[in-house]
Amino acid sequence: MEIKATDISARLLATENLSVVRANAQTASFDIVSRVLTIPLWKNMTPEIEDMLIAHEVGHALYTGMEYMEPIKEFPKLKSYMNVLEDVRIEKLIKRTYPGLRKRMSDGYKQLIDRDFFGIKQIQNLDELLLIDKINLYYKVGLTSGVKFTPEEKVFVDRAERTETIDEVVQLAKAIYEYSLKKHKEEKESLSTNDLEIGGDDDDEYVFMDADTDYELIERNSSEEDESDASLKKQGNKSEYSETESEDNLESKTDSAMQRKLEDLADQDTRYTYWKFDKFYARDVVVGYKTILEETLTDIQYHENYVSEYSNYGNFDSKFYHKRVQEKLDNYNKFVAETTRTVNYLIKEFEMKKSAQLYKRARIAKTGALNLNKLYAYKLREDLFKQVTILPQGKNHGMIMLLDWSASMQKVLHDTLEQVISLATFCKRIGIPYRVLAFSSCHFEDKYRRTNSAKINETYNRIKEHMEELAKSKQFVINSNTNFSLLEFFSSEMTTTEFNSMSRRLLTGTLVKQEGYGLNSTPLNEALVWVYHNIGDYIKKNNIEKTSLITLTDGEGNTLYAIPGIDANLSARYWNSNAQRWCPSRHLIKDEVTQKTYNIGGTNAQQTLVLLNMIKDRYNIRTVGFHIVDNDRRALHWAGSSNLPMYEGNMSLLIDDWKKQFRNNGFALVNNAGRDELYMIPSSSTKIVEKILEVSSDSTARSIAKSFGNYMSNKRTSRILLNRFISVVA
Repeated sequence: MEIKATDISARLLATENLSVVRANAQTASFDIVSRVLTIPLWKNMTPEIEDMLIAHEVGHALYTGMEYMEPIKEFPKLKSYMNVLEDVRIEKLIKRTYPGLRKRMSDGYKQLIDRDFFGIKQIQNLDELLLIDKINLYYKVGLTSGVKFTPEEKVFVDRAERTETIDEVVQLAKAIYEYSLKKHKEEKESLSTNDLEIGGDDDDEYVFMDADTDYELIERNSSEEDESDASLKKQGNKSEYSETESEDNLESKTDSAMQRKLEDLADQDTRYTYWKFDKFYARDVVVGYKTILEETLTDIQYHENYVSEYSNYGNFDSKFYHKRVQEKLDNYNKFVAETTRTVNYLIKEFEMKKSAQLYKRARIAKTGALNLNKLYAYKLREDLFKQVTILPQGKNHGMIMLLDWSASMQKVLHDTLEQVISLATFCKRIGIPYRVLAFSSCHFEDKYRRTNSAKINETYNRIKEHMEELAKSKQFVINSNTNFSLLEFFSSEMTTTEFNSMSRRLLTGTLVKQEGYGLNSTPLNEALVWVYHNIGDYIKKNNIEKTSLITLTDGEGNTLYAIPGIDANLSARYWNSNAQRWCPSRHLIKDEVTQKTYNIGGTNAQQTLVLLNMIKDRYNIRTVGFHIVDNDRRALHWAGSSNLPMYEGNMSLLIDDWKKQFRNNGFALVNNAGRDELYMIPSSSTKIVEKILEVSSDSTARSIAKSFGNYMSNKRTSRILLNRFISVVA
């Protein structure tokens, strides 16, 4: 076996001739009795991380004795608490003995944070972590971890710093567990009380527990807690660590996450598959705005055809129909007036933010000419030259909007279209390149099924031949060439007449009723793959320096699968015939430009997250999302799973926070969802236009006060959202 320099370093650090073994093990470990240090055959391991892990294990060799295992045997629940606190103690001691290790270990832990070894990237608020997790992050990474402690928690943090013996570690582990158990019970009681008080919707049916537990009825939880409390009183202090609290998931998540990550690096059974997205398109998936305008009827033509077709039916009420049409036209004209105020506000905020950025990057330069007003002070100061402030050239902006054109959008589609048209009008007014692309799964087949079936057959034959070639080449390719289209509703190349004509067709609801433009499934991921491959050409063509990608949707996209015909899939495990058991399967995709590697995963939500990150990393663009959702717990839980597929925190607490933001701001801000900012907007308030204050001559003082209150509330809510949006894209 090859002896590495790190093996010799381990012996030197431990001041004894340890047995250092490199084996097919999952994690580094030290056997206290046999004095054997086992080092796994790690993959993708940097020198800093490897040195840090070896120094850590040597710390155990020097300072951890057999008495460490006794409390864990007695109270198994203390294991993760003991692990964290013992790590704090032994790392403090080994750094004290070898001060030169401080920077090396710090660099190693920072790299682990960057690679999310502690599983905190999906955490919305670090305050929701258990105290033991916050202590773990604080002592491994320092202040850069971002964790904060309450005065009550700070007492435990200080005690962790002062631990010198294993006995002190044991006592502190018990104290922190008792504290965490108490806080956990208080949170459960608070959640139960809040859910009972709120009522309505689905709140009285289920309580959403921690991510690692099942959904259970409130009554069952309450009865089990009562039984558990009675058992604790009878059994005394020892029962606080017994199995009666098994439903309380109080183990350190950051400690277990790090162990899992290290196991992934060393696990020899894991199969790694490198994939790539299919770039082949048998047809142009983008349906240009000119094509849409040519092959669809205007709103007036559509209504005339409708009346002509149904006027012969006896139950057709032409007067009622014309009245409905006129109402839609009136609403459209009202929207045009309202959106003018919104767009004016957007432009003002955009120019202010843009100017602020320019002044921030301004610099002072000397002109070389004397400033005669300063000559009197030539004996006191050296700077006698005139100066000029140089402002850098502003960046060229551009915007791509992806609109969800699926059936689930039907009830919020009109209001969402008003948002889209407002943003498109904003881009049009300030003169920046933009495109609005609606991802649809029914245009191609629905449009040509009857008129040009030969075109459909020819296209599918080309796709079939392409798939067969890929299958023969044994390439691991993800099929992104499904039956989807991108409907270009708006573009910066449109004339004003074309823009207005498209707006009328969309807002009067006539375009969605025409053949090829109906609502179906949600090819969001297919659309993102297309953007990933093609947005670079659009940026280059329009000389865009700062691009913003905006998604407007109400849910998850379709799942992408491997092309048919290859012996591989995107599942999380595979059958290992040699070991005769199921083993983990990791699926990776490497960006050819940035050389970054991503874990693509097999679920639609994970794929969306990865695609957004790949687009952002390759093109250095800003990403913003608008997610429309019903304001009930079931829908919000689904939205959380859709946007935060790796979230391991308490979803019930997160939903409570979103509901609070809905009440205060009219929207909720979701972090770490693959976008710079994701705005979750309740379907009851999807409009971002600002209303005007209307008061009739016969209004009472009470009705005027109510109208003014509604006006100010709408104005404040709208401007909070608009300000945040402009801050991101400016």
